[in-house]
Amino acid sequence: MNRTIMAGTDWWTDCDDVVAMRVLLWAERERLVRIAAIGLNACMLHSVASLDAFLTAEGRPGLALGLDRQAEDFGGNPPYQENMLEYPHARKSNDDAEDAVRMYRRCLAEAEDRLDIIEIGYPQVLAGLLHSSGDDLSPLTGLELVRTKVGKLWMMAGNWEDEKYGLENNFARNARSRRAGHEVCKLWPTPITFLGWEVASDILTGGTIASAEDPVFRALRDHGSPNGRSSWDPMLVLLACIGDEEEAGYRVVKGKASVDAETGANSFLADSLGKHGYVIKMKPDREYQAAIDRIMESAQR
Repeated sequence: MNRTIMAGTDWWTDCDDVVAMRVLLWAERERLVRIAAIGLNACMLHSVASLDAFLTAEGRPGLALGLDRQAEDFGGNPPYQENMLEYPHARKSNDDAEDAVRMYRRCLAEAEDRLDIIEIGYPQVLAGLLHSSGDDLSPLTGLELVRTKVGKLWMMAGNWEDEKYGLENNFARNARSRRAGHEVCKLWPTPITFLGWEVASDILTGGTIASAEDPVFRALRDHGSPNGRSSWDPMLVLLACIGDEEEAGYRVVKGKASVDAETGANSFLADSLGKHGYVIKMKPDREYQAAIDRIMESAQR
């Protein structure tokens, strides 16, 4: 087993989170990572129950889940969540999950070595972790826990084609995500690698799944994307699980990322010594697509 990771997802109206969760579970089976916990940073009626049902269907029941219960202001009513409740699941409501910030604090406090965090959703749980105070889990503040227990943060966020002004949903969705994006970029003490909107918008994955009973296919169908969906989240997850940008087929532009707390616009100041970086593809799109589709199909065998 290579690295321990925690993952954050909005598990929201889009379906690329579902594709990404399959990639994450595949990576654990392949012993690239060990999943300590998953945090949900958008809260809808069936958030916890549907994710639990998916994880159970994928052979990973009982995985620790945390939820930001205040995150009810992102909108949407994804049909895939309700339909996913047809699969067996032990967690029946959002009350069956730990508070997401507390769960992250607990995992970090208990970690013997540094772990990585993968974030494919909204950043307010990460910001809440940074601002958290010492408690019964650890006397350290959240900032201190991150500094001492996190190796790297991998984020699907931003649009980095224009280094002066980019807009992307995970930073810019609402007031809380905009403010949180600003705080994470400003305060997060470890290296951050961003995969931006521009990297994956034209790469559709999931469309080769043959079985209509496959939970990923059903989520894609419910979203209206049976032929595949843009691969922002699965590409970030695969990159993070490989754990090396060059090995995963990317070049990194180093520097300092910023997010405007009012608009959510992202900008970037290039600096070869910077602790932030955004990735640029170094291979044809079809190669990234094929890698993820192979993972989708491997789960069916």
